[in-house]
Amino acid sequence: MKPDVLLIRADASRAIGTGHVMRCLALAEAWQDAGGTANLAVAELPEALSPRVTAEGVSLKSFDTTPGGPEDAAATVAQAQRLRADWVAIDGDRFDSDFLETVRAAGFRVLLIDDFASRESFAADLIVNPNLDEDGEPYRKRGATARLLMGPSYILLRREFRQCIEKRATHQIGNRILITLGGSDPENLTPKIADALARHSDLEVTVIAGAGCDKAKADELRKLKAGNLRVVFNPPNMVQLMKDSDQAIIAAGGTLWELLSMGCAVLSYSRNIVQASVVQVLSHRGVVVDMGETCHFDPAKLLASVKGLVELGAARQRMTDLGCALVDGIGAARVVEAMQTLGVQ
Repeated sequence: MKPDVLLIRADASRAIGTGHVMRCLALAEAWQDAGGTANLAVAELPEALSPRVTAEGVSLKSFDTTPGGPEDAAATVAQAQRLRADWVAIDGDRFDSDFLETVRAAGFRVLLIDDFASRESFAADLIVNPNLDEDGEPYRKRGATARLLMGPSYILLRREFRQCIEKRATHQIGNRILITLGGSDPENLTPKIADALARHSDLEVTVIAGAGCDKAKADELRKLKAGNLRVVFNPPNMVQLMKDSDQAIIAAGGTLWELLSMGCAVLSYSRNIVQASVVQVLSHRGVVVDMGETCHFDPAKLLASVKGLVELGAARQRMTDLGCALVDGIGAARVVEAMQTLGVQ
């Protein structure tokens, strides 16, 4: 069955980051690849992200509403009715049970992209939660009747990552380091990480400032001075930067899955209990290096971890193999297929 119209409701900001919108963009691309049209409705979106969305052929609608509130739910329903949408995809913790119920009660099929399974109820037809070892019990305990798409098979990766997954060669000396703390880096950890590595000339360090980076953070990053360090602002070629790096220092989230699909060795901090759980599981499996919580940043620990992997080509190769095996890059297509299948029942 050919899909028709999809409306996505998600936000991005300095406070919540850009991950919700970016993974929804992956869903939109997969929907388009299957022959449908995709639309994104936002109440918050960094200016730098708008061209990224529209360049993919996704129509963009801005709401002047409080995110997640009753007026927002009503505006989402009205937009879905205007578009004659077949599905409404909702991504973000700000959209509570009442929000979901309002949209579904209006007659639309609802796809919920979720991380925490913490709502009181789940008025949805499909629930996607890509976190590891999630058996769906938290949803069933709260009465969810939706079909559950759980685990890394349903990780939503954008088209450029799906098209570039390939076997990569592991360098014997892995001294090319990528620092990327998401679209907005809410804890402003990037300068601390860069400073911890900047005094070591044997390391080649690339620092990424994402689309949600504000002026104060950007000014701070521009002041970083070291011969082995470069700062790149909102790069359009993240795939190539990941491919060119031996190690990446991140704070979990969607970037984690992107890097694993690219076969890059990952040192990951976590920002919340779900991220911590995911990173711990991956660490136990040998897929990533668990750096702990962002609030407990230790520059000496970071430097030791990075240096420890520089000359361990075999260890990085094992991380590459495990990461690529875990994330095959076609999760978004699987989600769209599930939506199509449910649509004809």
